[in-house]
Amino acid sequence: MMKKNYIFLLSGLLFLVIIISSINTNSQFPLYNQQEIETPKIAGSLEGAENILVTELVRTGNVSGYGMVNIKDKITIQNNNENPIDSIFIGIPLRHSNDLIYYQAFGENKNSLAIDRLNIIMKKFEMLIIYFDNPILPYQSTTIYFFQSFKNLFTYNLFYEPDLQVHQNFTFTVWPILPYRAEGYIYTSYKIPSTAERLYFERVGSTGNEDDTKTYRWDLSKSIKYDYLEPFLANLEDAIDARNGKEFITILFQDTVLKFAEIHVEEINREIRISPWGMISVKEDYLIQNHGYFNQRTVSVNIPNNAKNVEVFDDLGELTITIGNTIDNNRKKLEINLVQNRAFLTPSSKVKLSLAYDLPFEEYFTANWIQQSLKINLITSQFEYLGKKQTINLIIEGCGSIEYLSTPPNAIKQSGSSKILMFYSDYVSPIEDEFFLVTYTIDLFDLLLRPLLIMLAVAVLLSLYILITKSRKSEEEILTFKKEFLPISEIREFCSLYEEKNALTLEIRKAEEETKRKKLAKKTYKNILTKNSTKLEQIKEEILPFKKILAETNETFNNIIKKLDVLDAERVSVDDSLNLLESRYKRGRLPSKAAYEKLANDFLNRRKKIDRTIDRYIQQLRSYLL
Repeated sequence: MMKKNYIFLLSGLLFLVIIISSINTNSQFPLYNQQEIETPKIAGSLEGAENILVTELVRTGNVSGYGMVNIKDKITIQNNNENPIDSIFIGIPLRHSNDLIYYQAFGENKNSLAIDRLNIIMKKFEMLIIYFDNPILPYQSTTIYFFQSFKNLFTYNLFYEPDLQVHQNFTFTVWPILPYRAEGYIYTSYKIPSTAERLYFERVGSTGNEDDTKTYRWDLSKSIKYDYLEPFLANLEDAIDARNGKEFITILFQDTVLKFAEIHVEEINREIRISPWGMISVKEDYLIQNHGYFNQRTVSVNIPNNAKNVEVFDDLGELTITIGNTIDNNRKKLEINLVQNRAFLTPSSKVKLSLAYDLPFEEYFTANWIQQSLKINLITSQFEYLGKKQTINLIIEGCGSIEYLSTPPNAIKQSGSSKILMFYSDYVSPIEDEFFLVTYTIDLFDLLLRPLLIMLAVAVLLSLYILITKSRKSEEEILTFKKEFLPISEIREFCSLYEEKNALTLEIRKAEEETKRKKLAKKTYKNILTKNSTKLEQIKEEILPFKKILAETNETFNNIIKKLDVLDAERVSVDDSLNLLESRYKRGRLPSKAAYEKLANDFLNRRKKIDRTIDRYIQQLRSYLL
């Protein structure tokens, strides 16, 4: 009675702990109050723009074969005013205003700079205001970097003879649009895919050339007509084809390998799970659509260089992947084969894929007792395609309270002992990074709750086991009772006959192998085969009555007899298969010797396994004789 009460007490305690741990699960609550980045109070102005000089202007553009254009501008600004300036304007063509999906500015120390997009229109451009982290003092200079990503900058010309071809027409500004005079080092380069073939590109003021890396360069220092740029490129006049406007250039190319591979990642659902036990696991779900005119065999993703245990799968299982060497930004290229065991990604079709990998915990975390800080790039994987709808869930297990967030998430959700920081965005650029820092405390109760539950569950199960075993009759009495009814002599005879049967079978096999190796004469082999086969037939007849008695004794013996019959039949089947395989090989019906040897080894291993299983059942029967 005391034991039963003890078990009920343990069960009640386990139930109580589970109820407590489930309180507030999946609750939604508002964001923590954080120090928000203040919007600059001083609006940008063109006042004094005539005294602002750009002394270095370098544009590096990457024209992707997948329909994206990524641009990085380096701008050195000199303030010749008598007063400090805290911001500058930079323009984008108004007709491409809706195509700008990503923009970010950085200072000389790679620190992020604030940008205002206030729909300010000047001439034919939308002007963005970039604020410096520190004002530029009179007659001082600073350098900033402005990153941009555009979609829909291509037009396509289709030709159907002799087969379908696509010419990709890229048109955009050759130099950044600034309302300031620029002189000094003024240089632009646009790179097209290495597999592309250039059909046409425009020169500006006698500048413009192509090199072996499929890069087109415009260096104003080599121009015989221009050595500076006026605000809004006004001095270019008609240097460029008037149909595009004086500030635009065109590159026309054809990619004979990628062809027209405009791929969009319609949905990206990323889950970054942080375990307090020292693990970071990432799972990403992609919905990919082919917007081009040709079938696609592969898609690629750039994953962190330190990613481990990488796998890609869909609803049917794992996909074939190839992981390349390290590329820019400490990433490596992961190529996913869509054709092997699957099918082409045909035009207008979609495919759902999942990518999973682990990251080394120690490279992202710093700890101070129960307080931990995590710094991670939330965009753990990048791709050259246009990403449309992105959801990122950062799941922190065993999280007590959040002390600091570098960027407020769109929502914070509580799920059990985990906090989920949720981020949403409409577009994702191939050059976009989103570094995030969070400091939080560990909930020790939640960390200890799981092992406590396991210990309680084990204690309950062990108590139940002890109670059940104690309530049974003594095992020795049961064995004594059963022993009185065991057919001892029949078991002994059955096992002896079966072992003799196995010995004869093994002798026949050994003689057969020695005959094949010409160690035994065929006549001797035939005598052994005839003699042993006769004995085997006699044993089969002698063993029948013993088999019947054992099968009728109890269910355990009956099951063993049935399994031995099945194993005998399986052994005969394997022998027949070996003989048939050897016959086909001798007749040249198999593709190669290697194939024959592989299949023969498989059959031999299977036969050995059958022999070992038969021996195990015979020993099990013999154990009843002890």
